[in-house]
Amino acid sequence: MADGGRRASLPRRDTGPFSMLGVTWTDASARVGGTVEVRTRSAESGTWSAWLRLDADSGRGENGAARGGTEPVWVGPSDGVEARLRAADGATSDRLPSGLRLDMIDPGSGRATAMEPAAFAVEETPAPADATEPTGGQTSATGPRAAEADPEEPGAEGATREPGPGVSAGPSGAPVPSAPPRGTPVPSASGSPSPTAAVRVPPGPPSGVPRPPITSRAGWGADESISPEEPGYLPGGRIRAVVVHHTAESNAYTCEQAPAVVRGIYAYHVQQLGWKDIGYNFLVDKCGTVYEGRKGGVDRPVLGAHAYGFNSETTGISVLGAYTDAAPSQAAMASVAQVVAWKLGRYGVDPAGTATLTAGASGRSYAGRTWASGARLSFPAVHGHRDGYNTRCPGDALYDRLATIRSWAAGPVAGLASGPSRAQGWAVRPTTPGPASR
Repeated sequence: MADGGRRASLPRRDTGPFSMLGVTWTDASARVGGTVEVRTRSAESGTWSAWLRLDADSGRGENGAARGGTEPVWVGPSDGVEARLRAADGATSDRLPSGLRLDMIDPGSGRATAMEPAAFAVEETPAPADATEPTGGQTSATGPRAAEADPEEPGAEGATREPGPGVSAGPSGAPVPSAPPRGTPVPSASGSPSPTAAVRVPPGPPSGVPRPPITSRAGWGADESISPEEPGYLPGGRIRAVVVHHTAESNAYTCEQAPAVVRGIYAYHVQQLGWKDIGYNFLVDKCGTVYEGRKGGVDRPVLGAHAYGFNSETTGISVLGAYTDAAPSQAAMASVAQVVAWKLGRYGVDPAGTATLTAGASGRSYAGRTWASGARLSFPAVHGHRDGYNTRCPGDALYDRLATIRSWAAGPVAGLASGPSRAQGWAVRPTTPGPASR
């Protein structure tokens, strides 16, 4: 195979409308150690975007995942795409995964399309920056060989601690959630419905901190038919820490588009990666709106799929956007802090303290810390995904502000006033170091 299956490209293609995309592959445990880049054509202006690098190092979210993949990226209304992939420099055994597929989602129309492995051409040299327009159709080529499984990520996380959902991937052409009625979703007072009687999981203990407004799954337009499995709950019934993420996608979405971004992530996690539900427990947009993530009740210890190896003792909050260089908004930080204070307050956990977690799988952090399955590890009670996995998430700019979020969450948050923006329950003034009280 040319160049040992280390490079692949997809020349410019006309497509149906889409607003979000990701690249997936057959082996859920395989990782791309190199670069995955895409650029898209605006459906409005017809211009092509700059190359956008996709985050391919976030790891497998949960047991039972049907496919591996990059984080999905929001690109806005588009009707054309180009992609290029290159394995990391090093041994020739470090090849791209097999079964490469470009998945495109249009959260507005409820359609998903995919370009199967045959659409990717393996190259001897990197794809040029300015490929020519296609004449139509897909070029047929042999896909790259399978990548070796990540030795740091075993196939199971410990069945007694974090049972896998045992799901299979839906067809690449299956529909995704349809859009809710136009307009901003109305925050729900209760989030998702309480679990059925058969689940018998009571709400967590009361919190000394007011619950922030949370847009329910119905509010952001979740199509519950694509994730029919019952929710899972933390084996010990107790949240010990919060893991903060970013969705590693564009920050160019508008506040009105944020529900569509959440729908796209949901469809990608369920229909393309084969997860039982969206991986995060909560999502926060740059305007401060909080969204309910994985179903099961926002007031319950729902088992998410956001921090492989540590899902069974944590809850995950993801900020929509990429924060490697760009700083998160104060509205987003304030809302994250308020969710942190409310959730950890139910279990008597100090947001400024530490938590001891038991690793459900062997692993390595971004900083190089390693551990074996079953190891007891100390983390900040509010920490970044990179602290428990070898990923850049939640990006340097957001990670550097976790200390601020901890201090806000540990402060006197009760009774804080609502600001004039969509920041939920907080008065945020750029000239102050933290949330302002009445």
